[in-house]
Amino acid sequence: MAARPQLSLRFGRAADGGTALLARHVEWPWSLPRGYRRAGVTGPLTVLPQCAGAALLPGDHWRHHVTLQPGARVDLVSAGALLVHADRGAPRPARSDWAFHVAAGAVLRQMPDPTVLMPGAQLAQEIELCLEPGAVAILFDGFCRQTPTAPAAGGGWHSALRVTDPAGRVLLHDRQAVDEAGLIALAALPGRAAAFGSVTLFGRDDLAEGPLDLPGAYAAAARLRGGLGTAIRIAAESGGALDRAFRLLRDRLA
Repeated sequence: MAARPQLSLRFGRAADGGTALLARHVEWPWSLPRGYRRAGVTGPLTVLPQCAGAALLPGDHWRHHVTLQPGARVDLVSAGALLVHADRGAPRPARSDWAFHVAAGAVLRQMPDPTVLMPGAQLAQEIELCLEPGAVAILFDGFCRQTPTAPAAGGGWHSALRVTDPAGRVLLHDRQAVDEAGLIALAALPGRAAAFGSVTLFGRDDLAEGPLDLPGAYAAAARLRGGLGTAIRIAAESGGALDRAFRLLRDRLA
């Protein structure tokens, strides 16, 4: 992600001891309302980046850099679901990449709503996370097809998560991919899962392993190797059920 990002944010401690947005670069398709502290000075700063049209077009490549300095606490949330469009005449993937750096003592919660893929839409994303010792990061990621019963039209979803320490040593490399034919086949199995998500916790180990009680979804938590944290995988009956599961988990992990 060497090109200039459309969204670049740096957070740190303000004079009153709370978290503040210290520097920003924002260009199309993004706008950035003021953040707010819903839990007072000691709570996180909640920020809602908003994109024009809330949609990724084929061939788009969005890049985002977010830095948390020591002690910063930030909740990044979306104003709604991101829609990914398709181009049947000239199929091209849309890209949305994120790079995070979370310093010691900082806490990041990245909590977008599930991404919605139009029939034939192709989404590729890379998430890079640099964690300093003592940092906490919680990443939400999920998607569904806009019309689960539509026939396969060449679409697909590809995601890569790479976690490193400040020296560049790779701590975790997770890749996931599925095409529309695979999603249609999964929806035909018992349980009829039509939406999928993950929540990955780094620097926290207070969540018990095993199944989680989330209505309309099957979810289970498991420890990551090396004491890095915990991963939750979710298969839901619909995009709405996945969204509700995400909201319940946000509350539990506050």
